[in-house]
Amino acid sequence: MTLSRVRVVFLVLALGVLGVVGVADVVFFGWSDQHVPPDGAAPWVERAVEAMNGLPGEPCPEALGSAVAQPAFVLGLGDFTEWPSHAAVQAYNRLVSRALRFPAYDVGGNHDSGGREPAATAHDWLRRRHGDLRYTFESGGVRFVMLGLAYQPLPDEAWAVGEEALAWLRGEIQRIGPDVPVVVGTHLCLAAMSDRDAFVDALAGANVLCVIGGHHHRARVQTHRDIPFVQVASPRPDSPSPVTVFRITAERLVAIPYDYEADAWLTDASQSLDVKIRGPKAVPAPDPTPAGEPQTLEIGAAAPDFSLPGVDGRIWSLRDFSESPLLMVIFTANHCPTAQAYEDRIMQLARDYGPRGLAVVAISPNDPRAVRLDELGYSDMGDSFEEMVRRAEHRGFNFPYLCDGEAQAVSRAYGPRTTPHVFLFDRQRRLRYVGRIDDNEHLGRAKVHDARNAVEALLDGRPVPVEKTNTFGCSIKWSHKRPDVDRALQRWAEEPVTVEPVGLEALLALLENDTNKLRVVNFWATWCGPCVAEFDDLVEIHRMYRNRDFEMVTVSVDSPSRRDNVLRFLKEHGASCTNLLYDSESKYELIEAVDRGWQGGIPFTLLIRPGGEVLAHYTGTIDPAEVKRAIVEALGRYYP
Repeated sequence: MTLSRVRVVFLVLALGVLGVVGVADVVFFGWSDQHVPPDGAAPWVERAVEAMNGLPGEPCPEALGSAVAQPAFVLGLGDFTEWPSHAAVQAYNRLVSRALRFPAYDVGGNHDSGGREPAATAHDWLRRRHGDLRYTFESGGVRFVMLGLAYQPLPDEAWAVGEEALAWLRGEIQRIGPDVPVVVGTHLCLAAMSDRDAFVDALAGANVLCVIGGHHHRARVQTHRDIPFVQVASPRPDSPSPVTVFRITAERLVAIPYDYEADAWLTDASQSLDVKIRGPKAVPAPDPTPAGEPQTLEIGAAAPDFSLPGVDGRIWSLRDFSESPLLMVIFTANHCPTAQAYEDRIMQLARDYGPRGLAVVAISPNDPRAVRLDELGYSDMGDSFEEMVRRAEHRGFNFPYLCDGEAQAVSRAYGPRTTPHVFLFDRQRRLRYVGRIDDNEHLGRAKVHDARNAVEALLDGRPVPVEKTNTFGCSIKWSHKRPDVDRALQRWAEEPVTVEPVGLEALLALLENDTNKLRVVNFWATWCGPCVAEFDDLVEIHRMYRNRDFEMVTVSVDSPSRRDNVLRFLKEHGASCTNLLYDSESKYELIEAVDRGWQGGIPFTLLIRPGGEVLAHYTGTIDPAEVKRAIVEALGRYYP
């Protein structure tokens, strides 16, 4: 696999409400022993993150499916630092929170517990991220038990799990019971575990699928007392460089390392695992069709628990807000113009009432694959986790922003009708208000501030004046709407595609833009590599904003004799926008007439207001995010 030529749409499978959810497969990646040095410089970790980001969609062994599926998360099995310096921890946090496209769960290793700086450097980061050094989470009906250790070294490089950790493990196993499938993640591999029998004894009575560890830097599979121990590898330059891909189904557990440096799957029995298991039961998820959408929580109902990835890299749950007297859960979305109109007001609520005891958390309920491109006409980005991160950074959100993504289990439990939709809970986490933020989405026009009034009442110990209101906004993009996206793509692909000749005089008139539309004009050619590379981005931009006062125009500077080649290319890319072919072999007159900033290189793109004002020009390949932001700022993010 050549990662430089892979183009992947990254979607995050968010984790659901605590409890079994109806997911047929659980796919995740495992790695360990990243050993970020004290100065924080670790290009080998950056390379591993790049490899994991590019892996979904690539061919793989049949046991993993026809192609690598999107992972629900990435397990890090410890020793993420060489020594736990602040620079090392910050560098690793930046990579797994920003660069990695998927949620990450980590445990500490022996290296993370020592060093010249206090071990709390790494341990505090783990506690902030996961609540404790030892914790559990659930995905797809499988309980993942993450066991951080005290790391007491013994002779011959063996390490004891230790009685403190074993006591915690026994308690968790008893609490989980015999029916729920369990995967244990810890730093020590079987060969490094001196008290392995006591460790296995602690798992007695549980349906343990496997134990995943690291420490020895190489991929290896061993079995001890009928429990598979899967040892994942390190990305360090002095180690082999595979990442292990896991797939759990109702009857089968598969773990196969992929060496991204050698572009090879390691299917040898000593390194891979394929066993029959008693896996998660496939419980059909409720079908949120219009006739049976999830019921909105009733006043007095308890807040459903959750475990969701935030844009800050943390996994957030209800207990993270336990110290706040009031909790406001707001379902919102990147793409929705109504939700965008309320972003400032949500931030103001957090500023005004945070010091008085209100915790605000926002959740995106939308399945990114259920949002059509033409539904993004008021936004510069969609609802994927990666785009949520960018929106939060750009807007400076002062509250956690969590992704419910494809699973949508949390959203089904709360039952929002639109974005935005407010759920306000009291100290006992009973619902006291549900509904709108205020009575007008237009800034400065609201007269009744329902959410604010409810917060004031609860803080003052008074009854909430209005407990429930209707909401106005964008509908929730439940997963059952994915076929709508497919139908839209098919419809656009079937639209007629044409290309017409254009002379210099007509082209200059087009650049004057005597219309009411914002116009993008892109100069390109079929023989231009960067032009070809960016062309699908232009088609996507056309589809996003085509229903607004917007027009996309492409101008090919191929030879007029190559019209058939140009048209063939346009049809292959579904370019149903306005397409022109410059009808002269002489290009210098065109360059001088079009724009003073154009030195002749292509691609060259202009963003032109009605009346001819050039808002921006881009020489070379466009940054789609930058162009989209410029377009939506010019057109407006909100309904008029």
